[in-house]
Amino acid sequence: MDLQLAEELLALETDDEFPEAEDPTPDGYTLDTYLLLTVIDGLQGVQAAVIAAAGADPPQVKPMPRPVTALDKVREERRLRSLQDLIGVFSAQPPDDTPDGTAEQEVSEVRRV
Repeated sequence: MDLQLAEELLALETDDEFPEAEDPTPDGYTLDTYLLLTVIDGLQGVQAAVIAAAGADPPQVKPMPRPVTALDKVREERRLRSLQDLIGVFSAQPPDDTPDGTAEQEVSEVRRV
């Protein structure tokens, strides 16, 4: 409610910059918060059902974001890195041609396997 502070914060913002949405933290997450988020998710489902019953395409129901701990973030980062490594194994680029033609021979052997 401090007008001077609000003006200073507004001066720091630019029109083309939007703060990146961060996952909520468990700080302040209580049973009341959990129950309210559950009610919101349920109401979104009811709204989608009413729209579908009217014959229109219902919106995609996305649950409200839940708190994420640092442990969850690190665990997800490791999982994604592991999947990227696995994708890298199966989508490796063939080596460049060498003057003696051994690279072409190695690639053809790998393709036969």
